[in-house]
Amino acid sequence: MTPPAPPPPVGTRTRPDLPWPTIAVTGVLTVLAIVVGQRDWAVPERVLGGWQIADVPSSLTALLLAGSAVCLVLGAWATLRDASLRPSDPAFLVWVVVSLLAVAALLWNALVLAADAEFETGAIIPVLHWVFTFVPALLAGLAARNRGVAGAVAAALGTGVVTLPLFGLGWSLLSSRESVTGGVSSSLWATAVLGVVPLVIAAAMARSSARTAAWKREHPGR
Repeated sequence: MTPPAPPPPVGTRTRPDLPWPTIAVTGVLTVLAIVVGQRDWAVPERVLGGWQIADVPSSLTALLLAGSAVCLVLGAWATLRDASLRPSDPAFLVWVVVSLLAVAALLWNALVLAADAEFETGAIIPVLHWVFTFVPALLAGLAARNRGVAGAVAAALGTGVVTLPLFGLGWSLLSSRESVTGGVSSSLWATAVLGVVPLVIAAAMARSSARTAAWKREHPGR
């Protein structure tokens, strides 16, 4: 009779597979958005009151709406696939609502940054830009915490398919009056520091919450 396999060493933890399709789609869309943003787009007028922008060009509006639609469709596909969700799952519905709200905020952010491209001469001091990728990822990940660790991480990172490309596009529009090399490099740097890092932190927090939820299911009453 074959002896049973020895138990894993105490303290070892299995790591969930990362959602590589989601990560790949996010990377491709983000780089593409930054490159497209380097074109000499007509930009809105910067104003000091209200929404801080006026006279938004139709060409830029079309770019932002088309980009948002592509990101939402691919983000939904990647999240459903990698998080093993169904369209009717509450966790996915939360993902949709959070992503739509993030798109609205990021479109406004991109328009403001585009308007700043006409007269901005110094470096912009970011204050709350990290919120654009952190909050959607955290909310989506927490909503999927009962779908397992891998599902929570995939749902959190799935928001990045939507938020990171639009976030990078905004920074690219801001630097579109620079040289292409300088504009692309500065946009990639800002997107990595202010977008990717908060996204990863949010995914890690969702992963920790999912592990806690799984432990509580396995040890009820404790």
